[in-house]
Amino acid sequence: MTYGWGILVVLVAGILLWQMGFLELSRNVTPDKRGFAQVTPLDWSFSPEGKLTVVVQNNAGTIVSLDSVTAIMTTGGVGTCNNVLTVLPINEFRPGSTQKIEVQDCPVESGIKIGDYYRVNLTVGYTNPSSGLPHKSNGVIWGPVG
Repeated sequence: MTYGWGILVVLVAGILLWQMGFLELSRNVTPDKRGFAQVTPLDWSFSPEGKLTVVVQNNAGTIVSLDSVTAIMTTGGVGTCNNVLTVLPINEFRPGSTQKIEVQDCPVESGIKIGDYYRVNLTVGYTNPSSGLPHKSNGVIWGPVG
């Protein structure tokens, strides 16, 4: 009987927390990233209209050229973003410098609004001109739609 009351109290507390919004992922989501190699995102934003803007930094320690960008939405819409607005390739991407990359036409769920959660698998293709070898820096970025 005592265990039954304990379980009931925990269930009521859980339902109250859920209804008050404390367990909802789409609120107060802190932008963050995971993965990435030599070319890493410093800052990013995603608009409700489906435009992804990412500022990347060259941490390779040598000049590289940015060749390609692929963005795949996994939350807030599912599918591959198209129409990279930034003209690629970008040659002479110097160590420590940054570059703004804009991608439009990301598939978004109907009704997506500011503050909703999004998650993007991002791959940046680059080439080391001194060796001529192509590389990929990939990872995941996420945050609130803004």
